[in-house]
Amino acid sequence: MIFMIHLILWVHVSAAIGGFILSGIIAFWLLRQPDVTNLPHHFWQWQRTVQWITVVLGAAGTALYLLGKRPLDPLHLLYGGLALLATLLLAGFGPGRDPREVLQGWQINPKWILFGLNVFLWAMYGRGLTTGFFGF
Repeated sequence: MIFMIHLILWVHVSAAIGGFILSGIIAFWLLRQPDVTNLPHHFWQWQRTVQWITVVLGAAGTALYLLGKRPLDPLHLLYGGLALLATLLLAGFGPGRDPREVLQGWQINPKWILFGLNVFLWAMYGRGLTTGFFGF
């Protein structure tokens, strides 16, 4: 049982670190793009990778919560829930689809929508690491 808890913990922490790095890279890359209406296919592959990492992180975190091995700070659960919410919003976006369609006509540059969601994920990963893994 202890081996299983350690394995889940390693998956959880590794996913958080990987997601933190990847979402930061994607956000920075998006910031440098002049036009995001026709993003390359590999961008969407990396974006989906961040989404799957978030889902794995949530599943491992839920397992740790059910096993009674969660951080003492209740905000840690909030950060995880908000990251999953951002992932659901990103799931509505994809190749050839204008993010403004998902937001029902908001007149916002799609670059800032995708950038904002990725920066938000980056911040949630980072804050989750500080409350959980690093303990402050």
